Amino acid sequence: MERYSSLTLQVRLTEYLFNIKKFDTNFIIAKVMLDKLSEFPDVSIEQIAYLSNTTPSTVTKFCKKLGYLGFSQIKEEATIVKFPGLTKNILDNHICHNPKDFYNYFTQSTQELYESLFILFDHQQISRIAKQLSECQKVVVYTGLHGFSSANLFCEMMRSFDIVVYEVDRDAEYSLIEKTYHLADMVFIISLTGFWLDQIFEHSDSSVISNNYDKSILLSYNLMNTDYSFKEIVDFSHINGFFESNYISSHVLQSFFILLTAYLTEYRNERNR
Repeated sequence: MERYSSLTLQVRLTEYLFNIKKFDTNFIIAKVMLDKLSEFPDVSIEQIAYLSNTTPSTVTKFCKKLGYLGFSQIKEEATIVKFPGLTKNILDNHICHNPKDFYNYFTQSTQELYESLFILFDHQQISRIAKQLSECQKVVVYTGLHGFSSANLFCEMMRSFDIVVYEVDRDAEYSLIEKTYHLADMVFIISLTGFWLDQIFEHSDSSVISNNYDKSILLSYNLMNTDYSFKEIVDFSHINGFFESNYISSHVLQSFFILLTAYLTEYRNERNR
């Protein structure tokens, strides 16, 4: 199995808490694991169970809900890495003496990140996607919490092109996934770990995706499952540090949608000449 840093655990826990509808034992376990995230991999399943007022077997069941084989897999893959060049450098080197210094350093570092990302994208692929997008009126983005802000940015940018973007929680009931899929001229699926794809393709009626591969765009880091058919697969696995930080992975997603809008603008301008 592909190895990820503990940020993947953080993302999954955060999404789980965001989507949970009731206060129960699973909520408590998720909260405790988030509270103890900085102690991984040294924290034990017995500690998590004790603090959650439950049993180790219940913690194991919860880990499987998140997509892990068990608590031991989380411990094996857990590595805390603060995103380099930003807060860690600021705290270690004391280079910022006031809020303005911090703000300037942070925004400058973000700009440098965007510039480094620009050359890592497959611009020919993004151009192809933009050309297809230029013929669309309605688009659906299936995403979890981690990709929501990027999807929302995409939605805002598409307003200028009179393209309606529906943002759909990918953990919604399958009937909603199916109905919204048919509404769209183009579909973007954000599944960075690939776990959601495994779930959706196990569904007995999941043919809605495979039968509409020509309008489906997958954004992912984990391409272990190659049996799934999509019009385009945007692969982030070559981007160093992608899962070392929520900061990096979220900006990678935003960079993709910004570039997509840039190429869409180019196609629209050519058409209007």
